[in-house]
Amino acid sequence: MMEAKETKRKNTILWVLFALLAVLAVVVSLINFGIIKLKGERQDPESRLPAIKVIVANGCGYENLAKDYSNYIGDLNIDVVRLADMPNPIYDKSIIVMLFEDQQDLMRLKKMTGIKHHTVAIKEDADAQFIIILGRDISTIEKDKGGKFGR
Repeated sequence: MMEAKETKRKNTILWVLFALLAVLAVVVSLINFGIIKLKGERQDPESRLPAIKVIVANGCGYENLAKDYSNYIGDLNIDVVRLADMPNPIYDKSIIVMLFEDQQDLMRLKKMTGIKHHTVAIKEDADAQFIIILGRDISTIEKDKGGKFGR
């Protein structure tokens, strides 16, 4: 009789341990697949915002600069709608030209690119919100920001 109780108790303990392991496996799977978010895990707020539409313009005459830079910023929340070359490649400093009045997106773009200077040239029918004119300082800006865009 004692042996039967002992066996029953051991079986109960084994079933409880098995159930706990199964629950733990399910929770780990849900966390792994991103269904459950841990408290300390924070999603990048930029990924929830719409992409900023820009035209990337080569303002200093370096060959393929606009193309190379647009590839470099491709993984940011920036949608490059067009590449351009400025008619007079005289820009020493990179600058953001705001085509639509949107201070919040301007601040986002400045933060993502590291470009500090901007100007406003409102154009209602523009196909982008901003023009990024790349100057000779672009590799310095990216280095200061910790980026790896180099020329």
